[in-house]
Amino acid sequence: MSSSKKKSILTAVMITSGCTIGAGMFSLPVVSSGMWFPFSAFCLLIIWYMNYLASIYVLEVNVQFSPGASFDTLVKKILGNKWNFTMGLAIAFLLYILLYAYFSAFGSIISNTVDLGILKENKWSQSILSIFFGGLLAAVVWSSTSFVGRISTLLVFSMILTFIISMSGLTLNVEAVKLFNTGSQDSNYSQYVWAALPYFMTSYGFASIVPSLYKYYGKNPQTIKKGLLCGSLIALIVYLLFIVVSFGNISRDAFIVLNQKGGNMGVLVNALQQNGTNKIINITLHIFSNFAIISSFLAVGLSLFDYMADKFSFQDTPKGRFNSACITFLPPGIASFFFPDGFIQAIGFAGLVMVFVFFIIPFLMVDKTRRLKNKTDYKVGGGKVLLYLFLFSSLLIVVFHIMAMLNYLPKW
Repeated sequence: MSSSKKKSILTAVMITSGCTIGAGMFSLPVVSSGMWFPFSAFCLLIIWYMNYLASIYVLEVNVQFSPGASFDTLVKKILGNKWNFTMGLAIAFLLYILLYAYFSAFGSIISNTVDLGILKENKWSQSILSIFFGGLLAAVVWSSTSFVGRISTLLVFSMILTFIISMSGLTLNVEAVKLFNTGSQDSNYSQYVWAALPYFMTSYGFASIVPSLYKYYGKNPQTIKKGLLCGSLIALIVYLLFIVVSFGNISRDAFIVLNQKGGNMGVLVNALQQNGTNKIINITLHIFSNFAIISSFLAVGLSLFDYMADKFSFQDTPKGRFNSACITFLPPGIASFFFPDGFIQAIGFAGLVMVFVFFIIPFLMVDKTRRLKNKTDYKVGGGKVLLYLFLFSSLLIVVFHIMAMLNYLPKW
């Protein structure tokens, strides 16, 4: 106990922000282009708070167990095997849909970054690139977990450097007329809010790392809570900055064309590049976007790889890891080949599943443990009012996504 209290909060802050910020941020300007900047900033704040609540509700449940208890243990012990089985399927689906999104984004960003010559004329060029470069990263995951760790460490530092350089240059190029859309007579922004909210969910999702932080810090919930707060606020600030840069450089009307092209990462980066201040800014923007997608791909790919290895009891041998790699990467890879521009749609589906896994299930666990009056070292304030408001808001996100899928909500 005493040793856990000596551990720096910085670790929790970095883990929280690191697992939150990734390729999903490139979907934010596209899906929020209808409501534009003021509404987007407000929605980012609201969805951030919902995710922060989800993380501390998980913490409330987690501290009732010994450090090291995972989501699997929490759900099984509190809600039973049926809920645990359902959650397992949901997590597997979530990881698959995210991996497909990153396969799709990979093909888009590469095809828009390099000069492909004759290959550019081939309608399957983006699909081929998705499979090829995704396959290279799959080989990295297959080789060893430690290799993934070394590459990820290098990527994190490279992402920080390229993000600072590219955003600083593009921030200087922000135009207030574009950012606040003052040159347009169209003021009907609010109607586009509801269909975009599920996509915002996918850009956070840091509740997933609470058990890992609890395992690291032990029964020291206040430190974990502060780490979650500070780390998630860093992600919020980064997202707000990216929204400002995107909307301040690309006009609202121009996003109509981006959406018609599928809104994939490469399309957005190309649009930002056209408004870049100089060649160095443009190059670093492309490098950052590539590093972001590689980092996210490796993180999700490794998570799904380990999940499948455990699920099917594959041994940690070259053959066993090859079997795990096939089950992990072939389905999303094949899907990205035939549906190369599904990045935005996949992010939306991921947000829907995340609501179930990290919002509805934590609500059920907290509600049950409170009714049973289980002893806990930490309890979220707000009582039943906040808890049920949290559930109501989560269910609304699900309803909005279903309505958007059925074209009952307007999209930009």
